[in-house]
Amino acid sequence: MWQLPSGALVARRGLCTLAQPCLRRPQHARGFRFFDATLLLVVSGRMTLDNGEVVLALQDPLTLTAMAQNACADVEKIPGGGDQTFRSVFLAFAPEVILEFHRHHENDMPPSSAVAHGCQMALDSDLADTLDHCLRGMYSAQLSEREQMHRLVGLLLALAERGCRFSRPSSQRISDRLKNLLADAPADPWTTAKAGRELAMSEATLRRRLAAENVRFETLLLDIRMHHAMTLLQTTGWGVQQIAEACGYRASSRFSLRFRERFGCSPSQVR
Repeated sequence: MWQLPSGALVARRGLCTLAQPCLRRPQHARGFRFFDATLLLVVSGRMTLDNGEVVLALQDPLTLTAMAQNACADVEKIPGGGDQTFRSVFLAFAPEVILEFHRHHENDMPPSSAVAHGCQMALDSDLADTLDHCLRGMYSAQLSEREQMHRLVGLLLALAERGCRFSRPSSQRISDRLKNLLADAPADPWTTAKAGRELAMSEATLRRRLAAENVRFETLLLDIRMHHAMTLLQTTGWGVQQIAEACGYRASSRFSLRFRERFGCSPSQVR
């Protein structure tokens, strides 16, 4: 089950990011942040998510876990199964998909609280078919963006019918707009001046609006780059130098230091 066409990372701008992490050694990452609403399915091994108040255990391929946008938790992954590997499916929904769902289905859904941190549900056969149909479409070059959006919204509808609904993303937060901009090109030499130009505002205005949301440009940029690195380490065979460059670092030593400071482990410990 869940043998998808490829283990490669798939990123569809304005739609989703699909990753299939594969690890052969235990991993513990401190303060992992889910920048977008995300679905998790552990195929082999087990995972725990601990935010200091709630601990979620993921160790059953018949259980689906939904994580709210900006949820943060310490993550532990332990290999298991016959081949002693950790394998999972990670599907992050772009805010545009969540907004599309709310536009079409917000009023015809039974009342339920939005996911505050994380929630778990049984992966029944109908939901499994919907998820599989959606995931396989992400690997199809023939599938249009419109059809991909339709499948993703259909998956969100299936989740909502089971009491799992993601909050409507805010279109007003400048930090969310900045996050989307930086995440599209984490290797670029970003500065507040460059980001301000892309967002059609001055550097001073960008910093002022970020400060009003208690966000620092440098901190957000570092977080996005380090999370991108974590994904690449778990889904590619790239060397550390190549991953460092993909995250905006020329020196792998400086990159490795920042990675350890952020997650509490070195890049080499992830694999």
